[in-house]
Formats: sequence, structure tokens, C-alpha cells
Amino acid sequence: MRVRIIGIGSPSGDDQAGWLVVDALAARADLAQRPDLRIEKLDRPGAALVERLGDADHAILIDAVQSGAAPGTLHRLREGEWAGWRGGLSSHGFGVFDALALAQALQALPPRLDVYGIEIASAEPGTLPGAAVWTAVARLAEVLQRGI
Repeated sequence: MRVRIIGIGSPSGDDQAGWLVVDALAARADLAQRPDLRIEKLDRPGAALVERLGDADHAILIDAVQSGAAPGTLHRLREGEWAGWRGGLSSHGFGVFDALALAQALQALPPRLDVYGIEIASAEPGTLPGAAVWTAVARLAEVLQRGI
């Protein structure tokens, strides 16, 4: 099974959350040596996300979200919930769920897709992620490491 873990974000404040999760996973030697696993960071990929999913049997996407919940809240977003989050996951122009809707229309979604959002407080350029985001990053990285 080909597994792709994709952290989506930008270098701005808490918006780095997805990147930080994949950095934590990539640092684990047991995962880094798996030929069936690709871990990568994407900077606001837009529609290019569709091609990144093409050869995966299982894809895991992680991005920042601002829904009004407390910073650090982890959201696991199922396919039937995507419409309610459209435009709500991060602030990446052509957003993650727009790309997933396109992939769905093209019948290009992987057989298994898990989407996680980490609630953030700020995506201010030049700032560091907050403590609640760091805690959520560590928690999600641990959960994912055990499950893949």
C-alpha cells in the first residue's frame, strides 16, 4: 500500500501546523526508511494537490483551520463534512476542499483519505506557532505514527 502524508501550510505563524506534523513524522527513522511511505510539505498547493494524490492508496492531509474552536483543537474531517468546511480550511485561495472536490469529480481520490485540521489562532507572517498548536502537532504526529 502506498501511503502519502501531506502537510499543507505556509511559513506564517500557526499556519505551519501541517508542516510541523510532517516534520515530526519525517524525523522518525522507522518511518523515513519505509519505501511505501512518502511524507511531504506543500505550500498552498491549490489544484496541484490533485496530482499528489494520484498514486496513493491512502492519503493523509493535515492543514490549519480556523473555525472558532479553541486553538489546538484537532478536527478529523470526513468526506461528507467537506462542504461545510469549504473555504474554512486555511486561507489558500483555491483551498484544500476545492482541490478534493475536483479530485472527486475526476474520480482521482485515493481509496482511503484522512483529512485533519489543527485549529489555529494566528497566521501572522514572522510569528512562531503558539503553544496550543505545538501541543496539537505533537499529539497528531503520535496518533498518525501509531496508525501507519
